Amino acid sequence: MNNTFTERLKELTTDIGRGWQAELARRCGVSRAAITNWLSGRNKGVESNHLFAIGDLFRVNARWLATGAGPKWAEIPMDMSKHVHPTVGEVLLKFEEVTARHEQMSESERIELYIWLAGERPRLQEPAASQTTG
Repeated sequence: MNNTFTERLKELTTDIGRGWQAELARRCGVSRAAITNWLSGRNKGVESNHLFAIGDLFRVNARWLATGAGPKWAEIPMDMSKHVHPTVGEVLLKFEEVTARHEQMSESERIELYIWLAGERPRLQEPAASQTTG
């Protein structure tokens, strides 16, 4: 069990490629230096809104991220998910994208790919065409 926020953040980011720090900084509204400070342990506390942004990006529970308690991976509430299976073309494109990479997939990427293939994608907003009646 990772005892500190820094250790848990490092666990989430050790296997992923470049660009995640810039994306995380953008989502949290902080500088890249702040992300570096989180990774080094210089910042002892992290604001709750940042915990939720980090949790959303890596699909983990903010409580686990903050304390190490509870389940690590976020669960999608049943009313927010629908069985929306990808098309064959989407699956083939995804496999081409994955095989073209020169690095191994991280655990979180494998889980995300499995969820996507199984059709469990969160649908927070319906497309405009399906909202119209008539």
